[in-house]
Amino acid sequence: MEDPEAGAATSVFVAVSPLLEGVGGRYFEDVAEAGPYVPPAVEGVADYALDPEAAARLWVVSEEMLAS
Repeated sequence: MEDPEAGAATSVFVAVSPLLEGVGGRYFEDVAEAGPYVPPAVEGVADYALDPEAAARLWVVSEEMLAS
C-alpha cells in the first residue's frame, strides 16, 4: 500500500512530463512505462489492453450504450 503522494506520482508524471509530450496509448506504473504482463506477476500490461481492434469494439459498444 502506497501513501497518497506515491500513489499519485505516476499520474502526475504522465500528465506533466515533457518527456512524454505527444506520447499516448501507453500504460505506465511506478513512474515508468509498464512492461508486458507475465503471469503470475501482478504488474505489467496485458496484451488485450494494447489490442487496437478490441479498443475499437469497446468504443462502438460504449457509444451504443450511451445512446440508449
